[in-house]
Amino acid sequence: MSKQNLFSTQSSPTPILVVKNVTKKFPGVVALDRISFEVFPGTVHALLGENGAGKSTLVKILYGIYTPDEGEIYVNGEKVSITSPRDAIKYGIVMVSQSPILIDRLTIAENLILSLKKYKLFNSTRKAYDEIVKALEKVQLEIDPNTEVYRLTYTQKQLVEIARALLLGAKILILDEATTYLPEVEKKKLFSFFHQFADEGNSVIVITHKLTEALAISDYITVLRRGKTVATVERGKATIDLIRRYIFGEAEYSGRKLRGDEGEVGEDIVLSLKDLWVKGDLGDYRVKGVSLDIRKGEIIGIAGITGNGQLELFEAIMGLRKVDKGKIIINGVNTTNKPTRFIRKLGVGYIPDNPLRYGLSTEHTLAENIALSPVYDEFIIPWDRIYKDSEKLVKKYGIVTPGIHTPMKLLSGGNIMKTLVSRELEYASTLLIAYNPTRGLDEFTAYKVRRNIYEKSRSSGLTVFFASEDLDEVLELSDRVVVMNSGRFVGVFKREEVVRDKIEELMVM
Repeated sequence: MSKQNLFSTQSSPTPILVVKNVTKKFPGVVALDRISFEVFPGTVHALLGENGAGKSTLVKILYGIYTPDEGEIYVNGEKVSITSPRDAIKYGIVMVSQSPILIDRLTIAENLILSLKKYKLFNSTRKAYDEIVKALEKVQLEIDPNTEVYRLTYTQKQLVEIARALLLGAKILILDEATTYLPEVEKKKLFSFFHQFADEGNSVIVITHKLTEALAISDYITVLRRGKTVATVERGKATIDLIRRYIFGEAEYSGRKLRGDEGEVGEDIVLSLKDLWVKGDLGDYRVKGVSLDIRKGEIIGIAGITGNGQLELFEAIMGLRKVDKGKIIINGVNTTNKPTRFIRKLGVGYIPDNPLRYGLSTEHTLAENIALSPVYDEFIIPWDRIYKDSEKLVKKYGIVTPGIHTPMKLLSGGNIMKTLVSRELEYASTLLIAYNPTRGLDEFTAYKVRRNIYEKSRSSGLTVFFASEDLDEVLELSDRVVVMNSGRFVGVFKREEVVRDKIEELMVM
């Protein structure tokens, strides 16, 4: 008998976690409005909703990063007060986020032992090491614990984070978009682990924007919309269309198509990489002799596991990292090792891997962040024009915000990303360099962003060079797909030549 059927036949299953009428307000924003839902032991529970729906705020409350203004939380029938991650861990609640929080220069074991000592677990280093080996085996990460973290792929880092959660005694494991950029093979392994973990009487709460993924792995799905609980649905009663209606209301998705016949790729070369060699932070070559010509209006996507040189390549193109050998030419101008300001002035937009490091300031307002666009680089800042443009971008890109004067730190991660994408896509006239351009965006917003990128490339000849760990996104948007592995381009495929299995094989060979 399946889990959902088992629960439906029991008279009163006991939840492992109960959230009751939880409310959280920020200045000008009601992030959560009397949210209620239950999680049962032995289940995988998906938490879905569009950007700004309140998902991340809710799990941050469960993990003690935020405290609720109103409402109650029960763990195993006991009312609890969670004011810090330490409290959450005490009750068996551990969260893993999309961005691994590890110290690159330390080994896996050293990172994990630091975490355990912080919570006064496993005072014996030898005993801790033995438990680390067991935890890594449990998450199917076959690697020496003495390996430095900087050598790990993104996938391996995420598995280390989950192993840490096990070592901290997780009974309720929360994953906030932690599976977004994992390759399909690794996702299947991880999903298998989720069910094994749940079968031991534990629970998993997964936030994801991939509806097919949620339907495939979850026993229950709870949908939030605009800070309220819309519904909780058992897997057997859930369909893609039903969940979409709950998430977005009555928005229409039928006949949705990204690519059309608008315009053609030109012949002029806009971006040329010539035998490019770029070092990483630790002095080793992360980009190794790559060469590529990209034409006017062409969209080229890099498929590859995180950590194979994409980041260093894009930073080199944008003047944020030194080129050791080779050349970068943009529209006939040699931009190799030129300042970022010089490169931006050529009409180059940039969506970085770490938006809060190179893209935005959370301490400033939405309008002030829009003002960072080079288009407003004048002796006197044209605030009236900036405010008008900001209002237009909020409307065009569906940015959920109380207003353009709201500090960015009060917006959801998805709406922060939409602000950055809107500014850079509107500014870019020659070339757009983008790393995970739809990171953290809900399904429909991600589609709209990809559609905007595609339409601008065709209507105005914008050249786009992007990388994404979401292979579906690369395959959907690209005119050509480049596979990057260990710092090299190991395959370049025209759209009509792409075979997904071949791409995945090259990514992990």
